[in-house]
Amino acid sequence: MAGVARYRLPSVLRAIYTPSPAARCFTVSAAQSSKHSRFAPTPSPPRLAPEEQEIFENLQQQSTGAFSTPRSPPQINQSPQSQPEEVLQSLADEELHPDLRRGAKPEFEGDKNPRTGEIGGPKNEPLRWGGGGDWSYNGRVTDF
Repeated sequence: MAGVARYRLPSVLRAIYTPSPAARCFTVSAAQSSKHSRFAPTPSPPRLAPEEQEIFENLQQQSTGAFSTPRSPPQINQSPQSQPEEVLQSLADEELHPDLRRGAKPEFEGDKNPRTGEIGGPKNEPLRWGGGGDWSYNGRVTDF
């Protein structure tokens, strides 16, 4: 408690307040450990020389996008309708994984089911694929 203004406590409070030796050790060790980062004692690679560190950082910046797929350059001064729809469809197909299981084609277009009149419902009849009354889509049961 050096450097802290001390004032005299009444004798009853002094008996209660007097810290035990274990508490003193704890506070001293806590004070000493706060001086250093708790990450400092961990093992780490040796520091590089400043020139080598600069070379390393330059190489790291150069390789940042080396393994990512290149994006097509943006088309400037082109209207959105200038690209044919076939190309747009092929780009959409390329984004999907080839092993992706596609579901059944929708039975109708739009939001309203022409048979039931339901708006915003499923595009396929759920019982079509299921057997024994299971609510399933493409063989996957959805009512547990």
